[in-house]
Amino acid sequence: MTDILKGKTNQVLIGMSLPIGLGMLSTFLFQIVDTYFVSKLGSSALAALSFSSTIYLILISLYIGLSIGVSIIIGQSVGRSDMDKVHKTTWVALTLSSLISILISAVSIFFIDKIFTGLGAQADILPLIRTYTIPVLIGMPLLTFGIIAGGILRASGNIKKPEIVMVIAGVLNLIFDYALIFGIWGLPEMGIQGAAYATVISWIFAFIGMTFLLMKDKLLEFSKKAEDSILAIVHEIFKLGLPTILTQIIGPATITFLTYLLAKQSSMAVAAFGVISRIEMLLLIGILALSTAITPFVAQNSGAKAYKRIGEAITFGRKAACCLGLFIFTILFLFVDSIATIFSIDSEVISHTSNYFYIISISYIPYSIYLITTAIFNGMRKTLISLKITIVKSVVFAIPLTLIGSFWNVNGIFIGLALANILAGIYATIPMRKEIRKHHPALQKASVIKDYQNDIKWLLSKKKSN
Repeated sequence: MTDILKGKTNQVLIGMSLPIGLGMLSTFLFQIVDTYFVSKLGSSALAALSFSSTIYLILISLYIGLSIGVSIIIGQSVGRSDMDKVHKTTWVALTLSSLISILISAVSIFFIDKIFTGLGAQADILPLIRTYTIPVLIGMPLLTFGIIAGGILRASGNIKKPEIVMVIAGVLNLIFDYALIFGIWGLPEMGIQGAAYATVISWIFAFIGMTFLLMKDKLLEFSKKAEDSILAIVHEIFKLGLPTILTQIIGPATITFLTYLLAKQSSMAVAAFGVISRIEMLLLIGILALSTAITPFVAQNSGAKAYKRIGEAITFGRKAACCLGLFIFTILFLFVDSIATIFSIDSEVISHTSNYFYIISISYIPYSIYLITTAIFNGMRKTLISLKITIVKSVVFAIPLTLIGSFWNVNGIFIGLALANILAGIYATIPMRKEIRKHHPALQKASVIKDYQNDIKWLLSKKKSN
């Protein structure tokens, strides 16, 4: 168990981020591996997978948003040593999220053709979309349970073991993807449907693994008083969870809008965007892991009233955003063409993928700042501020700018998105400066450049001492 309330802030956050990043990597591999193998089935199958991913990402974001809201409550309760509240919240959150997931999956399956037709899917790929999406929707409650359970475990201080479960689930997905798509080891050749079944099999393992960890950490102990406070806990979950859900959903909803704009250009642009979204998730693992770690860190320290450590987390997050954004920019400019050819041999798909990353790469530093800032505000229970920043990014910046860009060509859409990322990073600093001025005035004089200089001097002194 990681003690979030003790130890050097930078070391604790790095120690939390590394296993979270590993777990995210395995989760993203659900889609990365699917994309690679499905691309071998042809461009139509790849386009069908890209359309399906828009709904998948929206649903995953919904449940991640709910998980963030729950983890804030768990983290602050642990910080106050209120384990009775932790047990009650665990039971209510798992039950509530499972019911919501079952309902949403059922509705999505019922309206599946209308949903994807509305997104611009052509009639000839609708059967492929149904073949992949329906099994995934049926299995979605299993993943939902895993996401909520993982958030609870991380917020309580169990960082590594949930991520180990997700890593093993990712490996299972890889194995069964290959076996069921192409029909090896005596298993049937199922094509794109095999990719869906492989993903669901990995989710079954995640469900079992997370349940075991919750029971081992005694977080599933049912309180006799739980029934007296169920409504109060549900109210608190939704009070914190609704803004975080909306914050998480807005991003994929914007991606859905972009998919619609790209579908107006060509089906291969949509196929390329499916490849792009998976590569981008992989590239952003570092900053996404830190933003995931920083929310329970801030929540627990807020519950314990350790405000100095929150200030240290803000400083570290700001530095890490700049460093990781620059790293992504460098990787893309060196290897983007080679990366694009891994997932498709279609020249148009490769061209769109390469152009996207050449254009977007300049915006990853401000985008990283945006992600870290919203995560910090979530940990402070100021979820409405995070929601406001996200709405401005998508509704005020991304949608209008990409719509304007679409009147030119595919690259015009990408340029609009890059500008939106840059403006969002700049805008996110405004409420953070207000927060620093009000609660952390010592940070006003802090300089990111000076912090980097001090870090380099510290590293050099360590080398000399060794």
